[in-house]
Amino acid sequence: MEFKKITNKNLWDVVNLQVKANQKTYVATNTVSLLEAYATQNENERVETFAVYEKDILVGFIMINFNVFNWDGAPKVARNNYCIWRFMIDQRYQGKGLGKKALNKLIDYIRAKPLGEAKKIYLSYVPGNEWAEKLYKEAGFVPNGEKDEEEIVLVLDLGGENNDR
Repeated sequence: MEFKKITNKNLWDVVNLQVKANQKTYVATNTVSLLEAYATQNENERVETFAVYEKDILVGFIMINFNVFNWDGAPKVARNNYCIWRFMIDQRYQGKGLGKKALNKLIDYIRAKPLGEAKKIYLSYVPGNEWAEKLYKEAGFVPNGEKDEEEIVLVLDLGGENNDR
C-alpha cells in the first residue's frame, strides 16, 4: 500500500471516488474535503491529503491535520495533536481489508510526526457509523468523552502523558 500526495495527475480520480450510498451521510465528499484542506492550508495551518493506492490502483483518500483547533466547539484534544480528518475507501474496494491496512499505515506515518510533535491522534465519527467505530476501536482508538458537534471523538495515544482525557 502506498500514499501519494494529491496532484493534478490524480486529483480528478480522487474526486470521483465514492462511498456506498448508505455511507454518504457519514463522510463529506472528497471534493468538499479537498476544498476544506485548501482553505485550511491558506490559513497557514498544517494539512496533508493523500491518495491511497493498493498495487497501483487508487482505492481511497485520506486527509490529516496537526494542531488545527480554530472553530467553535473544537475538541480540546485538537491542540498540539494530529487529526485524521477524512478517511475513506472507495465502494468498489471495501470489505477487502484495505481500510484496516490503510489506517495502520497512516498511524505509522503519523508516529513519525511529519507535521510536528504530538502525543495523540484523534478522529471523530457520526453515531450509527458502525463500520467506522469498529475499525477505529480495533486500531486502539478510545472515546475521550468529547464530541465534535454531533460526532464522537476517539483518541489514540502516541505515548507520553495523558493530559487531554
